[in-house]
Amino acid sequence: MLSQRIVLSPLQSKPLPIYVESIGYNHDQEKLNRPHGYPHYHWLQTINGEGKFNLEGNTFTLGKNNGILLSPHTSHSYQNATTTWQTVYVTFDGRLVSDLLNQIDLKTNVIYRWETDSPLSSYVLNFINKTKSIDDAFGLHYSSFVYQFLLMISFYAGYQKNLEVSEKLSIIEPLIRWMNMNLSNPDIGINDFANFLNISPRKLNALFQETFNISPYAYFLNLRIKKAKEILYSSDDLMIKTIAEKVGFRSVSHFVATFRKTVGLPPSQFRKLY
Repeated sequence: MLSQRIVLSPLQSKPLPIYVESIGYNHDQEKLNRPHGYPHYHWLQTINGEGKFNLEGNTFTLGKNNGILLSPHTSHSYQNATTTWQTVYVTFDGRLVSDLLNQIDLKTNVIYRWETDSPLSSYVLNFINKTKSIDDAFGLHYSSFVYQFLLMISFYAGYQKNLEVSEKLSIIEPLIRWMNMNLSNPDIGINDFANFLNISPRKLNALFQETFNISPYAYFLNLRIKKAKEILYSSDDLMIKTIAEKVGFRSVSHFVATFRKTVGLPPSQFRKLY
């Protein structure tokens, strides 16, 4: 697939509360320097290879299954770190974007990471391929796409607050994969996490605090809630009790209370809204 860029006309974008400004694929990402940032929200994602990204003085590597969501006018630059760096990007804006990001707890100017088999890996690229046969004079299809895509980032990806890629993440990643495989087990706790990595609970807590700024159990709880949101979003026939069991809660009341505290609304209302 050759590089391509789709820029929407004002008729297709500006009247909408959430709109796409441009979307594209780069077979070999060129070097870019934006000291004054980009005027719209900007998502950049690696498809293959690696890139070196500089964000307000912090340098890190953006590899496969990594993406970054930039807020408007954020100083940044990037270039390839491997022979070929293939990327996809989406630039978007609108008066409701900020509220939506807050509602679904998406942070800007952080790295997002996800599993290889996640739909995020090919979602943008698949949409670009479909646009060739879409007649969308008013940009409604693009607006719907970016809304769904932001929800998918919230469901499938986690972010790293410390932008410096370090050995800490490589130590933690096997545990995170193990956590995702054991979300339904209500008996898992901090000692199990520490035993998995063969380190002390105190050291494990320090690793998570330095990397994600939260405790290991809080991270595990977030994974459970994220999985619950995914199930609520995709399955409208499952009872809340069944979903609670699938993500490791012994009681519906504990699940509902935790979900409400984390998301801001109960599971049943979240399902109706999204």
